[in-house]
Formats: sequence, structure tokens, C-alpha cells
Amino acid sequence: MSRRSIIICICVLILMLGGISAAVAVLYSDGPSGKEQSPAQVADDSRFILLPAVPSDAVAVFCFTKASDAWEMTPFKDFGCRMTVSLHYSGKLTPLYVFDTGRSSEEPSSEGASLMEYAQGLGLVTEYVDCSDYRSLHKKIGSRSVVLASPSEVIVRSAIRHLEKNVSVLDLSGFPEAASQVRASDVMIVSNEQSSKLLGTLLGNAFGSWADFTTRLSSWTVADIESLGKDGIVLNGKAVSDDSPSMFMSVLKASASATGTFTSVLPSYTYSAISLPMKDVGAYLAAYSAFLDSKQQLQNATARSKALKKENGLSPEELFAGIGVQEVATASFISRSSLQRVNLIRCSNPDADLIFKNCDTVPSLKDYSPALHPFAYSSYLDTAFGSLFKLKDESCFTYVDGWIISGSKDAIEEYTKGRALEYTLKECLSDASLLEIPGSKSSVATAYLSVSSAVSSPEKMFRNSFLSLASGFTKDADLVPLVLTVGTSKDRSSFHVELNSLKLRKTKAPAYDRDTTVLIPQGPFKVKNSGTGKTNFFYQQDNLYLCLKEEGGKGLWGIPFDKKICGTACNVDYYANGKIQFLFGAGSRIYLIDRLGRFVKGFPVDLGKEILIGPDVYDFNSTNKYNIMVLHKDKTIEMYNLKGQKPSSWKGIKSEETIKSLPERLILGDKSCWVVRTSIRTMIYPFNGGEALTREKGDKMIRPDSKVRVIDDNTVEFECYDGKTRKLVL
Repeated sequence: MSRRSIIICICVLILMLGGISAAVAVLYSDGPSGKEQSPAQVADDSRFILLPAVPSDAVAVFCFTKASDAWEMTPFKDFGCRMTVSLHYSGKLTPLYVFDTGRSSEEPSSEGASLMEYAQGLGLVTEYVDCSDYRSLHKKIGSRSVVLASPSEVIVRSAIRHLEKNVSVLDLSGFPEAASQVRASDVMIVSNEQSSKLLGTLLGNAFGSWADFTTRLSSWTVADIESLGKDGIVLNGKAVSDDSPSMFMSVLKASASATGTFTSVLPSYTYSAISLPMKDVGAYLAAYSAFLDSKQQLQNATARSKALKKENGLSPEELFAGIGVQEVATASFISRSSLQRVNLIRCSNPDADLIFKNCDTVPSLKDYSPALHPFAYSSYLDTAFGSLFKLKDESCFTYVDGWIISGSKDAIEEYTKGRALEYTLKECLSDASLLEIPGSKSSVATAYLSVSSAVSSPEKMFRNSFLSLASGFTKDADLVPLVLTVGTSKDRSSFHVELNSLKLRKTKAPAYDRDTTVLIPQGPFKVKNSGTGKTNFFYQQDNLYLCLKEEGGKGLWGIPFDKKICGTACNVDYYANGKIQFLFGAGSRIYLIDRLGRFVKGFPVDLGKEILIGPDVYDFNSTNKYNIMVLHKDKTIEMYNLKGQKPSSWKGIKSEETIKSLPERLILGDKSCWVVRTSIRTMIYPFNGGEALTREKGDKMIRPDSKVRVIDDNTVEFECYDGKTRKLVL
């Protein structure tokens, strides 16, 4: 698989298996279909005729009528033959491709030969198999010829052994029944038993413990692949297991479908959210108790409930019955450069005396405006509904339009200071033209993940290998939401999965800093080796050593250093003799080092205040008289020469908002100006700094992600928050 192919595959798997911020707790199950199918019966289905060649250790299987149906999920989009892709875990995710290349024959058909040549060109191990040798074992595949391809020769050999021994993924317990649940021509079947190993390699350390829970969801997760393309993914499926209370699927059967409204009280910058709307909270809690009992955990939960009642006079069950719980949710978002979590409870009968317990004054809910209060019921939600709702800090709460929102002081201040509800997730998704807002239709559970946020979050849900791939998938989109909706109909259940790559057509101009996280580039940084004329890479190791390596990866040198560099490394011909040095910043100083790892005399130069990102280097007159631009930690941008002196004409650039990156130089004829991106807008400044040339407010502000285009020597144009394109004469 290509790097882009794997990200699509992994995104689907993570969503299906509950990797959306513990969406493992919200999938719903169908019981057995009541009609057992044998492996042979499943293999007779034309969609599954290639499965006898899939080894039994498969984590997931994708069956496509045509290889081209898989879009860019595989590198074989130009081939029209039937294809099955299985994923195997042996320290890393490895695919096996099985292709139907026509009737059995001693020699491969032209399509088979073409496939093998193409796969070998991708570096894959290939094998042609005339399946007539196995006709007595496999009725359907025995009349066909197949091509096997994989990065692993071990997996290819394993596939052949499985054919020879008539043992395959078809023989796994429950697989035939799971396969019988899918209806579309292109389908996906996932083994929950194997899923924990897979998710454990994808989820970050803070979230890795969730992976094990997927094994307790159900035996199998299956889905019809409705669409798979560059604009998104749509899946319809179900989790397949028996009705045992030991499977979490059984819990939600006690809770009839209801309509959720959680997106109306979450900020547009929500990272992840799980919502459980319910008509009967008592029935849900009783079913959850049965689940805990099957795991021999009920006694501990009961003890915690009794302890909370002794402390506060009410058990969790009594509190939730008293306030009339209609929906519970948990969500995360970025606040003060860290990931904050909150719990949310929607009440049909909010009792002010009850929910404002231990407050100095009990406000009237009728004319209540959000304010910060101490929360008397910390740990009530996680005791009653499970560890999904466990917060490190649940000391504070506020009340908003029928919702109790609890969490840390920093998290709740997002609401009391107005930022969280200034532009809600519901409004944002509507502006992005998402046809169906999560939670807006009757369901038993909804899970939401912003894949865009997962790429840049300071607390990584996913490991770096996944994030580097995801950044490529999200780079051309304003918002990439992953949504899982679980519903029931006529005592049957299903889930709907969508991943959408969206553009925000129109949005609301913010009044507060929204995206205050500044991403510092980590390198390696391309530099020129004047001795060889080649491109080298300058970078810093985890132990702070500074290093230089060749483009092929060969290390040239490494030297000790004691500070983290500030996100850039630039070429400078300091002596104007054709020999290149590398300029970089660390702390409050600018350093210059040559291609042999020697620091240049006269450096470092102290700028007097801490550098956040920089420097960028400019030779405005092409005379080797360099100037640098630096973004400081005090939200200022300054220009210096290489002696650390500011030009006499420089007036500085300062912003009350978070400046996200170094300025971009915009050249208009013989003039220049600076484009500065902040957390909420784009600003344009004169070449010498000072007052901004853009002073628009409200919806006329320039969007922070807008391109600034040069129209002529005096004019630029850009997109504003109201969706209009405007021009500015400079």
C-alpha cells in the first residue's frame, strides 16, 4: 500500500473499532441471525470466493468486486478484476492482496501477468497460483487462477499453505455468520479479537488502554462499503455477537433511540465527543449493571456508589433519576494549548437546589447565565456509566440551556468566558455543508472525531506514524469529521459511519482566540552543502545534538547542544565567499554554524527576548547584507540584522492574538508587505511594520487560512469570514 492508501485503510479501521476517543463504548450489536453458515457456503458467494487464500490471522478483510472500486485504498485502482485485501499484524500492519485473474490455467492470463509485473514494480512479493490443484477442496476458487501479492514473502507463503490445507479465515469461529450479515458488493469484515493488537500500535500512550476494550465489544464488526473516494467514506454496518451480557453490545438494547443535541453546546474546535441520548436512564443503568456483573466488577461499582451517597446524600442513580437525564456526553477540545475534557448531562427536570449543591448561592435557572461553580458530583458519571466518563479533574461545572457541563476550571472557563458557545460545533458543521449534523436524528449513540484536530493536537490520540499520514489526507480540507451513528429499528441495530473532507464556505467571525496552538517545525531542514553542491539535512536529535546528514540518510556529523532550536535553519553566505553556513535560533539567541559543524566567530547573537519561531533570512538587495525575521514568545515579530540590531525604520509588529507562524513576504512590483496569520484572522502590515493595513472587523475580517493574491502592483485580494472576496489597495 502507498502511504496515502494506508491512511484511508487505518482511518476506516479505527472508526469501525471504536478509536474515536473511546467510541468503543457506543457500538451496538445484532444477535445471531439464527442461520448458521458453513465456510463452504460462504465461499460459494461470489463476493467471497477468494477468502480460502486469506490466512486465518487476518485482522480485517476487504472484498471488492473490482480492484478499481477500492479507489486509492490500494495501488491497484487501474485494474478491473475481483480483489480481496486482508490486513495482518506482525509488529506492523501488512497487507495481502488476492486477485481473481480468470479461469484456472497453468500460465497466467495477460491480466495476471500484467498484475504481477505491476506489483513487482511496487516492490511486492508475488505468486501466481493455478487453483485447479485445490478443486477438490474449494469448489468456486478451484476453477480460478489467482495472483497473490504482499510486501511480506512470509504472508504470501502462508496464503499458499492455507489453500493447500483447506484452512483459512473462513474457519474462524463466527466468521461465516459475520460474512452473512453484509449485503453490498464491496464489504469489510473485522475481527474484534485481533483488533486490540492493531489499535495498540496506532493509539498514543494516553489512549492505548482503550484498545483492549474492543475485544469485549463483540466478536466481529462488519460493514457494507457504500462509498470510498477522495471526498470521504460512507459505511453501513453492525457488530455481530451473541446476546451475552458480557458483550457490551447488550447494554444499549435497554435504551430506546432518542435524539441528541450535544453539538449545540460544544465548541467548533471540539476534538472528540461521544453522546448517549436515552429515553429511560434507569433501564440503561440496569443493563450496565448486568454487564459489570458478568465481568465480576459490579461489587466494586456498587461500593463506589454507596461511598458517593454517604458523602453527598445521593447515589448516582438517585441523582440522575431526580434530574431526569435525557442525554449524557463526554467531549474534548483544546484550551490553553492543552487537551481539556468535559462531561455533559442534558436534564428534563433540572432541580436548582440539587445541581447547585454546596454553592454559596443557588441561582434561578430561569434567568441563569453561565458561571463557574464547584461541582459536588465529581465521579458520578463514570461510576454509573463507566470509565469513558472518568475525568482527571471534575471540580467545576456550569449550567447552559438544560445542560450540566463539568470539568476542570480551565475547561469550564471556555463556557463562562464565552469562547465555547461563540461558534458551536453545530454551526461549524452546518457552515461546512455537512448534510446531517451528528446527533440530529434518533439514535442510541453518536461518536465524533475531528481528524483535522487529531493531526495538530498537543496530546496525541494517535502515534506519529499515523499522524504523518493523516496530515496528508487533511491538508486540502478545512474540516475532516469522522462520525459514527448507532441506531435501532424493529429490534435490530446498525451503525452508520462517515468520513468527510469539507470546506468551510461561510463561517462566523470569532471574538476570541480560537486556535492558540502554535506548531513549531521539527525538521529536518534542507540546507545547501557548498562543499559538495548537494542538498543536506540539518536536524536536532532528542538528546539535543545538532546533526547534518546527506539526502540518502548518511550522517555527516553530530555535535552536542543544550537548547531546543526554534523551528528553522537557513542558508547564509556570511563571508560573501560562496561558502554556506546555517543560521538558526535557540532560546533568545541566533547561532551560525558551518557545514563542518563549527560555530562561526561572532555568534551567538542575543536578541534580548525568547524566540518562538525563527529566524527567516532575507537578502533584500542581493548583496549578502542579511536581515532576519523572528517571531518572539511575547507575540511580536521583529526584524534584525545579523548583529542583532533592528533597522532604524523598523516599527515592529505586535498582536493581542496568537501569531501562528513567521510572516509571509508579499511582493507587489517594487514594494513589499508582510502577511501575518493569527489565531482568528489574517493581517497585512507595511514592509517596516507598525499599524496594520487591514482594520476590518466582524465578518469582514480576512479568514486565517485565506490566500492573499496579488492582483497588480498596488492591489491584493482575499476571502473574508462572510464568504465574500474583497480587494485592498496598498
